[in-house]
Amino acid sequence: MISYSLGIILALSALYMTAGTGNTICLKSGKFNLGGEGQIYAGGFVCAVILDAFGKCGSKGFPAFFAITIAFLAAAIISTLLVLISTLLEKKRGANFLLTSFIVSSAIIPLVDGLIAGPFKGDGGNLIATNYIIEKYRFVSILPPSSLSPYFFVAIILCIAGGFFIYRTKFGKQICIYGEAKEFALYTGLSENAICYSATAASGALNGIAGAAAVMGTYFFCSPGFYAGMGWNALAVAMIARLNPFFVIPSSLFLATLTTAADQYALFHNYDFDISGLIQAVIIFVIAFPLKFRGGKK
Repeated sequence: MISYSLGIILALSALYMTAGTGNTICLKSGKFNLGGEGQIYAGGFVCAVILDAFGKCGSKGFPAFFAITIAFLAAAIISTLLVLISTLLEKKRGANFLLTSFIVSSAIIPLVDGLIAGPFKGDGGNLIATNYIIEKYRFVSILPPSSLSPYFFVAIILCIAGGFFIYRTKFGKQICIYGEAKEFALYTGLSENAICYSATAASGALNGIAGAAAVMGTYFFCSPGFYAGMGWNALAVAMIARLNPFFVIPSSLFLATLTTAADQYALFHNYDFDISGLIQAVIIFVIAFPLKFRGGKK
């Protein structure tokens, strides 16, 4: 039981690390991407559909490396396009990025729900979900019977890479400067379009990858609601980490532990309300005020 719970925590933290790193980069630019839920859902859906199609090609399907690579790229691209809609509306029409990212996410969720319930519904009888992806496209569990897979280490590498990008590259430092002092950044000649499009695209892409990783490592199909809470928790992870990609690793482990413990407590004690959602709301509430105060003071 302990090993199973540990595996669940580590597997969930890997998803938080992935999406949390993207949110950190986006927040560093001064943009709040509230569309994480829809982007994760869209990425997972595209991944499931593509892998299902590859699995039906020939007697043994396409080679695993090729199929998984294409699925990850497709998930990243579709989620990037979703977030870039909001960025484009902000630049061309002056729309509020925070608001439009949430609206686009709210619009894409029922659309994907309809696709899963309609043309992409699997052969699982009454189960509203896509077909199961074949076993060769699934991540191998390294701590059975939990869903912990080697992707956990990939997620750690993504966090470290995000930290080096932000603090060790010229463009990463430009993103930080723009997020801290927009007028100064523009006065010094930094490209606003390059910074905004790149930072928001990174957020969308990593959200999509997190959705694909959830499909390949945990659920093995895409169903309505699998993304629930994941996007908001990833945003909370970035805020707990104080927008430092290196700190996304411990903050993801912390929040994954709280979420898993709350869910298991509710299950074993027969609670009919979402304890993990309550904990998530309290954490965001407590963290948001120091960030706002610090930003206002500057």
